[in-house]
Amino acid sequence: MRFTGDLSTSGITLHNDRLRVHILPEEGGRITSFFDMRSRIEFLLQPSEPYGQPGPLDPWDCFENSACAGIDDCLPSVGACGPETPGGPVPDHGDFWRLRWNVVSTSESDSVSMAATGYSRPLLFEKQLILHDSSLEIRYRIRNMEDTPVPFLYALHPLFAIDPGDRIALPPEVSTVQVESSRLGRVGVPRSVIDWPKPGGAGSSLDLSRTEAISASTAEMLYTGRLRTGCCGLYRAQSGQGIAVRFDAEQLPYLGLWLCYGGWPEDAALPRQYAVAFEPTVAPQGTLAAALKHGQAPVIGAYASFEFSIVLDRIGIDPVDFDTFAAQCCENACF
Repeated sequence: MRFTGDLSTSGITLHNDRLRVHILPEEGGRITSFFDMRSRIEFLLQPSEPYGQPGPLDPWDCFENSACAGIDDCLPSVGACGPETPGGPVPDHGDFWRLRWNVVSTSESDSVSMAATGYSRPLLFEKQLILHDSSLEIRYRIRNMEDTPVPFLYALHPLFAIDPGDRIALPPEVSTVQVESSRLGRVGVPRSVIDWPKPGGAGSSLDLSRTEAISASTAEMLYTGRLRTGCCGLYRAQSGQGIAVRFDAEQLPYLGLWLCYGGWPEDAALPRQYAVAFEPTVAPQGTLAAALKHGQAPVIGAYASFEFSIVLDRIGIDPVDFDTFAAQCCENACF
């Protein structure tokens, strides 16, 4: 395995005989590709226009004006927060997806470490990406750089490529989810609780665990309750293979689900998004302001840190059925 590319322009590529992972430190530390070398499947959503944002974005720009692809991190909020928020405003999807991350180190042990400093809160965000045989491990640390405690909201933000009829696997403990948003109220109003995967009951024709076509023009943001097991996965039905996301449910006890089938963004001039996102998070809230309101925002003490890990695991050297895939997603899910 080796590192390739010019860090200033083309990012970093990690690869072995199973996986190729590409990272752009200069564009928010974004992971732009998670590519299976044998099946030739690209698991991450790709942008409608090539990557190549020249320098940092406007610090208060909306996420929909970015590449809207790959994997980035939302910190210290997901949605934008106004100036009335304790600690002041936070931009849409947080600070870090729009910053140039510094490459701290690369090593012969097949890893790269990066860091960036936020501006809406005094937070230093560090991550180490380690490519194993068929998985990518990401180790995170969020450090409070001042002597005042800092409340925060964190969520992973991975946008996965899909086709109609792909399947979503959640831990067996998930039987209901809470609605954060639903375009045109298709599955319910905000904060309502619906059955998973069939919000209309067992006899419903709508099964949220099966991806729809982009022509559906729908978009739902949902949250699980507090989880005991941190795992989920996307099964690519045409190939019989998939990707699992495993996370520390002690540190990230909730999972957000973004199911977008052509229903976002609202601006008709922008390309329609067609993707699924699994978003391990510290709280089942869309904004830091909401997490504070409901008493669910964790706090990093003065000069303290918050650490956690997330693993993206490639499942299925050979094609498997969905039930086998779903069972494998939650194997070795404990950190």
